[in-house]
Amino acid sequence: MFEMIFENEKGLRLTFGAGTPYTITEFSGLNPPKATINTDESPLIDGGTFNSSKAQMRSMLIAFAVEYDAEASRLNVYKIVQPKKPIRMYFKSDLLDIFIDGYVEDVDPTWWAKKQTISLSILCPSPYFKSAQEIINELKATNPAFHFAFASTDERELKFGVIESLASVLVENNGAVEAGLIFEIYARDTVTGITIANAETSEFMAINFTMEAGDLITITTAQGAKSITLLRNGQETNIFNYLGMNSTWLMLPVGGAVFSYAVDAGSDTDLEITIKHYDLFEGV
Repeated sequence: MFEMIFENEKGLRLTFGAGTPYTITEFSGLNPPKATINTDESPLIDGGTFNSSKAQMRSMLIAFAVEYDAEASRLNVYKIVQPKKPIRMYFKSDLLDIFIDGYVEDVDPTWWAKKQTISLSILCPSPYFKSAQEIINELKATNPAFHFAFASTDERELKFGVIESLASVLVENNGAVEAGLIFEIYARDTVTGITIANAETSEFMAINFTMEAGDLITITTAQGAKSITLLRNGQETNIFNYLGMNSTWLMLPVGGAVFSYAVDAGSDTDLEITIKHYDLFEGV
């Protein structure tokens, strides 16, 4: 069994399954996306030479029957699934809990059929399904400083916990596709020059910038959405030009990777680094 929900940008939802007037009759586009293979041919050799490859956009076609209250149920679909507008599809089965974002191309009902049906055409520029929950790892740890039951007459400052920076953290990728990452770097004091590295491949990202207490740098490495921004005193600034030479836009390979960090000046314990990602899947 599976559950499927469409949600528009206003949060309105169209739900399929028991207790709803909609029964799915056809669904295409849940398979892994097609690939475009770029090659060169030479008149002097057999065959050709591989240059590159890419996954194509995902095109989905969903047809469903309206079981009762045909007019009201059809108008409800129009209200939620609107041509040219963004739509998010949630899909849940025994093994998967995922979603994908797309845009509505067409909403096509059969008005005069004995049992009315509606077909939806949806185009997804990013072809991969994402895990329903964002996965968060942190390059820091809070160690408890005391335990309950507790009583004290000590007038000195009491420490509930001590934040310690971790040298490295394993980030797991249980999806089927290499995933982009979001690094959120928060400074508790002045720190200059931050380098985040994949401890296994030695690939790194260096940010040649001086952070002040309270600064937040956000790095996004996903294809088509690469960015480096600074949030200081409530104002967001693009600091893309502070990316160091020979830096690599770090990605998360299938299976996972170990990430570590270092600073050029200041204390590495004055940084809190949060690593976020979604596991990606090619098909259902």
